[in-house]
Amino acid sequence: MEGDSLKQFFVEVSKGDLSLLNVILEQNGTLIARLQLVLQKYDSDEDIEALVEKQKLHGGSWTRFNILMTSFLKLCRDLNPWSLWESSDLIYTYYQDLTNCLLNDSFPVDNLVTLFQTTTEYIVPLSRQLDANYLALGTRQHQFLAHVSSIITKLFNSIKPRFEEPAVSFESLPRKQQILLYTANKLNNIYMRIDSSSSCANIFKNVKPKSAIQHFSQFPLREQVEYRYLLGRYYLLNHRVSNAFHQLNSAFGMLITTYRSKECPPAVQRNLQRILKYLLPAGILFGKMPSIQFCAQLSQNLASSYQQLATAVKTGNFASFHNWLNENEAVLRRQNLLILLLEKVPLLIYRNLVRRVVIDFCFPQTLNKISYEILEHALAMSLGNPPLSKPIYTAINVPEDIPNVLETLVNLTLLKANCFPLSKQCVFPKTQNINDIFPEVNRRLVALYPLNAEDAWLDD
Repeated sequence: MEGDSLKQFFVEVSKGDLSLLNVILEQNGTLIARLQLVLQKYDSDEDIEALVEKQKLHGGSWTRFNILMTSFLKLCRDLNPWSLWESSDLIYTYYQDLTNCLLNDSFPVDNLVTLFQTTTEYIVPLSRQLDANYLALGTRQHQFLAHVSSIITKLFNSIKPRFEEPAVSFESLPRKQQILLYTANKLNNIYMRIDSSSSCANIFKNVKPKSAIQHFSQFPLREQVEYRYLLGRYYLLNHRVSNAFHQLNSAFGMLITTYRSKECPPAVQRNLQRILKYLLPAGILFGKMPSIQFCAQLSQNLASSYQQLATAVKTGNFASFHNWLNENEAVLRRQNLLILLLEKVPLLIYRNLVRRVVIDFCFPQTLNKISYEILEHALAMSLGNPPLSKPIYTAINVPEDIPNVLETLVNLTLLKANCFPLSKQCVFPKTQNINDIFPEVNRRLVALYPLNAEDAWLDD
């Protein structure tokens, strides 16, 4: 009976049932347990290799498939179901051998794609779990995720563009081509998690050249949303606010539009919250704030927190901004947003502070100029004296910097005015329309920092 289990296994695999090579115990544990009993008599790895070669699978010509079969049977024989750590070498060797099978398109690799995706969905969380215990295990930080990324990279690099053939529909693509965006997203997610976001650049750069379809919208919606979310995060990490907002807002809009007329599943809600975590700060920096009431339906904490930041920016209140940073510094550090906000937000607060002074002081008196002294006094009031403020927040924001601030706002076209340092006056156009003096932030940012032309195909 035991020998029959092994024989039946080889028969089913030869017929093309590759789901039997699944190493996830919750899904294939019964078969793995049966094979483990049978394989105990094969003491050496060479015996298992000889057993596999004897089956003449795929005519015996596909060496990498034989290696995969050998790897699977070794895993079945030696697996300890009670210890992920003890079995990790077996699992990662199997995963590498599985991916290696997909590299050469001369063989029927499409049948292995579903197994690769299933295994990847298992191996990535497993790697995160092992990496979380790297101190206890004596391994390097991010060792397992970094290893997984190196394996998936080989597959991504092996997906070749099809210049000689016309573009086809997504459904007509080979299965390996269909997972182009899937592999790109997996790699970029891993790179973000292991603090290697610079590696994302090569992935983003190569997706379009490798694609065999004409329009990005032909990829599955889930993969489109994930790709744009990751691209938005990448731009945010590189302080490219215009591009970040465009991609994050597009990802958010695609999900919202899809589920507007139907009940939103919990998984989609979690993805919306995930996007919102970065869309809200990007929106504030870009001068576009989504409805707080709507955002509160997805995450009350996020909406409440960023409402405080938005109010501080809109009112030109440095003290509120510094207090908000104090309260949220730990979270912002984890999300790699702290430096970005420290760099970008003060200029917006300066702009809105000067804007408020013009509206409250100059417009009622029909004045088209204001003295530096008044603005310095306004900045001193805005800074206040919050006891929790750290030097990193306050050191560069002092009333004496008003001349430099005004020059910067003018140079960035966020303020239409002429500055006269000798007379210490700022003169702006004679108008009662505040937008003639302070153009909208988002329009100026797009003009100064245009969207990346290489991303245009995402919107076609």
